[in-house]
Amino acid sequence: MVNKQIAEATKVELDLSQDETKAINEAVNSAVNEEIKNAASATSEIKVEDIISKDNRYKVLNSDDVISTNKIGDIEVKILYEIESEEKEFKCTIKVVDTIAPIIEYDEEVVTNQDENINLFKHVSVSDNSLEEIDVKVEGEYGFNKPGTYKLEYVAEDSSGNVTRRDFTLVVKEKKVTKPSAKPSSNNGVIGKTSKGFDIKKINGVFYIDEILIVNKTYALPKNFVPKNTYESAVDVKTNCQTCIDKEAYNSWLKMKDDAASLGLGICIQSGYRPYNLQKSLYNNYVERDGKKAADTYSARAGHSDHQTGLAFDLNSINDDFTKTKEAKWVNDNAYKYGFILRFPQGKEKYTGYKYESWHLRYVGNELAEKLYNNGDWISLEEYFGITSKYSD
Repeated sequence: MVNKQIAEATKVELDLSQDETKAINEAVNSAVNEEIKNAASATSEIKVEDIISKDNRYKVLNSDDVISTNKIGDIEVKILYEIESEEKEFKCTIKVVDTIAPIIEYDEEVVTNQDENINLFKHVSVSDNSLEEIDVKVEGEYGFNKPGTYKLEYVAEDSSGNVTRRDFTLVVKEKKVTKPSAKPSSNNGVIGKTSKGFDIKKINGVFYIDEILIVNKTYALPKNFVPKNTYESAVDVKTNCQTCIDKEAYNSWLKMKDDAASLGLGICIQSGYRPYNLQKSLYNNYVERDGKKAADTYSARAGHSDHQTGLAFDLNSINDDFTKTKEAKWVNDNAYKYGFILRFPQGKEKYTGYKYESWHLRYVGNELAEKLYNNGDWISLEEYFGITSKYSD
């Protein structure tokens, strides 16, 4: 119902003598200007008597008739009256107008990180006594790619021209450049350079390039390698993930998972850390089932698996069915924002040595992840650093 709206007379059509017409007009106009506004502000119904002032020259016969003011617009009203013992009627039009501005419910401060394009209307709602749907807009200059504090306004206007403005603050935090914690502790151990000119380091049997731990078909981990700085008792982690997921990677994963959930998308870690012997068992089973040549296209040999680093994990169904989902599309387009890369991108088999896996993520930190994302055209680690991924046998 349209509460607190005002009925105003816009025209009066009478078939009376000039004196009678003047009397009725004066009565209607006087009532409209004084009584009707008060009556309409308290209820969505008024009576005929509310728009006619008492006058000894006539008697209103339908003074108790109800006039509904629950809709904005013109309403035709019929007034029956008696003058000199003769019943007459005239029609007038009153206009119901809304004078109450919309109500905006909102957060006074919205916080996001640099380069994260959030929905500024996510926690904003607008209501109006007219029950019409009202769009809200943002006024003011801002940019998600530039850190700072922006003073902005939410603005809502109803069809009657009532406007509500509410100030709010958008805080864009500077993006932190992160690299995974699994990195060498010294500058020693340089054993050569890649084809792109990066130093290759080998420290305690582990290979690093530009402080990024590298493991593929060419570069192996020691059998006894176990990740450090791990997240114990990781929740939302299913099989093969007792401990040993890198803490920094896992914290980034939690944020990514929560952001996906806010959009109605469900992602979970299905397989995370795998020790050397577990990977050996998995690979051997695949060889027995599909043969060594086929197994080498989708499973790593023991010591050559990303999963042993604690920096990688597989999502959801771990097969091509995942590739067809909305979750896979979102992960493909957004994982880099959280420091993750698609370790085996589509069309990069000749570089990585493995077929495309939409579900396999590897944590490398925000700076490198954004470079490898390459505006949606993913680059593999092998391409970027200029290294191979080939077994020696």
